Amino acid sequence: MAGFARDIEDVVNIREGFGVNVEHVRHVRPRKDPFEEYSDREFRNRYRLTKDAVHFVIDLVRGDLEHLSDQALNISPALQVLVTLRYFAKGCYQTELGDLHGISQPSVSRIVHRVSRAIAGVLPRFVHWPQDIERVKQDFYDVAHFPNIVGCVDCTHIKIKNPDGSRPLLYCNRKGFYSVNVQVVCDATSRITHIVARWRGSVHDSRIWNNCTLKDDFEHGRKTGILLGDSGYACTPYMLTPLLNTHNAAEEAYNRAHKATRVTVECCFGRWKSMFRALQNNMQVSLDTAKACISAIAVLYNIKLSYDDNFEYDDNEDIEDEEPVEEEAVVAEQMAGNLFRQQFIRQHFQR
Repeated sequence: MAGFARDIEDVVNIREGFGVNVEHVRHVRPRKDPFEEYSDREFRNRYRLTKDAVHFVIDLVRGDLEHLSDQALNISPALQVLVTLRYFAKGCYQTELGDLHGISQPSVSRIVHRVSRAIAGVLPRFVHWPQDIERVKQDFYDVAHFPNIVGCVDCTHIKIKNPDGSRPLLYCNRKGFYSVNVQVVCDATSRITHIVARWRGSVHDSRIWNNCTLKDDFEHGRKTGILLGDSGYACTPYMLTPLLNTHNAAEEAYNRAHKATRVTVECCFGRWKSMFRALQNNMQVSLDTAKACISAIAVLYNIKLSYDDNFEYDDNEDIEDEEPVEEEAVVAEQMAGNLFRQQFIRQHFQR
């Protein structure tokens, strides 16, 4: 747990720095209670979670938000959570959010900042390595008969505004936009089991993995099983990658099963981003808040899976598919990994 916390240390100095100055506002637009105003379907379309799940989230962070409520505007913890969920769900401008909820834009900005940090602060409770590893292995095996798999790993770029600072180009990725490169591991149900949301967009996926505490756990035997990654990673006894060239039926069967199984992490990204469109849009918040938002949305995604696995929304909006980013081929794959992969293929895919 301590090692995992280090991976998100740039995001979660969460419980500190909440002090916010609140300007006095004389006139407040009338607000309605969304729990009463909207049907269950309408509520889920707007906030992505069921009413029960939102009540759970409110109770989860209430202690962090009660003493920070905007007293001049009487913004309760419940409304702060709803405003933030609406921002995550739509990725819309904060002015629109303020109009919808009867709150000024500056207050919306502060609310998103504080609520995202509060939710990110409980990330280790909801995004963690699975305890029932044998069940995870069986779930993956049921996909394409690929044995001993405990997770699929990949990275995705989350767009952010120009971070300014002394070296903003470090956040500019190879596709030319500013981003945070986020590493995710998921299980066969697309539940997020590990996340690293602190690396600049210019950093390659393999570097993030090589500096990840999860890799250290596998190397030193604290974690067991096999992860699946794409060809941008080195092949090791605990990280199997596809063969760049196949020479026989067994190798072809291995690659087919690898592709069919690893697609779960791509499905995870698709669901994650379709559910919370702030991950697709250019986050118009500070860099630190953007990182907190990403971690908070991972928490909310897993909470949703526990309450409701329906990912269809009546938004009438197109989801922008993320084009695959060309990965740099790993030139010097570890010999032990190559040997392990060949033995693995002979044992499990040779007929």
